[in-house]
Amino acid sequence: MDRTELFLAAIIYLLAAQVYVTGDIDTPDFIVIPVLMILFLFPFYVLGAAIIEFGDS
Repeated sequence: MDRTELFLAAIIYLLAAQVYVTGDIDTPDFIVIPVLMILFLFPFYVLGAAIIEFGDS
């Protein structure tokens, strides 16, 4: 995982956090569920990709 991919991952994570924070009780479920999946699963993906990348070298 090079710096560009890590930077893009940070942007995606921060945008998802912004959507979650600005959402309210009326936000539809089809928006909330993918945002929560990004917020909770994406850090594990980035960590796993970094471990695999650094483990190969």
